[in-house]
Amino acid sequence: MDKRNAILESAVDLFAAHGYNQTSMQQIAESVGISKGSLYTFFQSKEDLIISIYEHYQQLVFERAFVVGLEGNLPPLKRFAKQFQVQFEGILEYKSYMKMHMRGETAKNSEKLAAMEHRMRGRLFSWLESNLLEVYGEGITPYKWDLMWMTQSIYSSYMMLMISQDDSLEPEILGTHIVRQITLLANDFLNGHSSPLLDDDLMKPFTVSMDKEGAFISFEKRENAWKALYDKIKELSATQVTYLMNIANRISEQCRETDPDELIIKGLFRLLMEEKNIKVEAEELEKQLLPVK
Repeated sequence: MDKRNAILESAVDLFAAHGYNQTSMQQIAESVGISKGSLYTFFQSKEDLIISIYEHYQQLVFERAFVVGLEGNLPPLKRFAKQFQVQFEGILEYKSYMKMHMRGETAKNSEKLAAMEHRMRGRLFSWLESNLLEVYGEGITPYKWDLMWMTQSIYSSYMMLMISQDDSLEPEILGTHIVRQITLLANDFLNGHSSPLLDDDLMKPFTVSMDKEGAFISFEKRENAWKALYDKIKELSATQVTYLMNIANRISEQCRETDPDELIIKGLFRLLMEEKNIKVEAEELEKQLLPVK
């Protein structure tokens, strides 16, 4: 694990255990085995550190759903359910982060933190909007804000329950359950039994596109690299698609781990690169996932 990620994980553990305000940069530095001065070469302030933590872990969770969305071998409803499933699996894996998030202790009156929270919320709504349109069609557009608002409320409630309970809910069952409830709500709107309460003007404060600041720009490059690889694989023969998709999916699964095994990931990439038609795309994704240290 590189030093920057080691700092993020140690800081998350300390913030989850003791709270943001009660944890000093000196404690974080000591937990990683570096000097406080070295810590400031990675993060200029504790505020920058907490923002990087939020963006890093949210992306790890969202990237799981993004890659599932690229697979293309599942019907839309099942794919939507699996996207929820892998996010809940990530939430369970990153429990320290989620506990830190639930404590709600961060820098007060921070414009940078408020902007980050706006981006995070925007990413969730953008993902939901894309899936609602794909699963239920353009006819769902007048009702999308009501559905997104209700869905994020359901999602957040189950997320908090998973973190606070020792006996966790099963992510696969939960993903299927949530999509079933969304479908019931969507059909209620589409069948004319309910009218929307929310619209674009009312929800304008919650509309945000992927910005070009902070950590998200590097994650956007990763997502583009994933998409380029999957799109290229889909152009090959059926036998090749099955084989290469399995390898790409194995890489995605490895990258979901808290401490991914780089040797396994590199070995899987070597297998992909044996197919000359996707070599360029595989090399680019490897560069994004395993940058030179």
